[in-house]
Amino acid sequence: MKFLAGAALALSMTVSIAAIAHEGASGVVKERMDGMKAIGQQVKIMVPMMKGTLPYDPAKVAQSAEIIERHAGENFTSLFPEGSDGKPSEAHADIWSDWSKFNDLAIELETSASELKTVAANNGSEDAFKGALGSVLRTCKSCHSSFRE
Repeated sequence: MKFLAGAALALSMTVSIAAIAHEGASGVVKERMDGMKAIGQQVKIMVPMMKGTLPYDPAKVAQSAEIIERHAGENFTSLFPEGSDGKPSEAHADIWSDWSKFNDLAIELETSASELKTVAANNGSEDAFKGALGSVLRTCKSCHSSFRE
């Protein structure tokens, strides 16, 4: 649980810093930064539920998971054409040299978000929610650790 709380904190800090990083971004780089910001905003909605500081709200979780799912998988990888790693992008060149791993993580995020949405839509237990959100957060952390400057 401490790991997940740390991952959630790191992701929420990323969202705060993202507003500054977006200056000067355009085209596909801006699109992917906006997508990451949208994902981060949804995480900020759900983490307080995970920590127990807000009550678990399956409807809000389902909506947030849907937004994350929409920004994952192929919708996400399509925003990383080769050569789009210049400033203000924070994308690491390893994305393109290890495309298979990057693509797998994007698909894993889509799958994890879909599972989270299913848990919420079926009024799953709070423990099931925490496990499913934990999977989303671990995927985000893994990708950021590997592919973000």
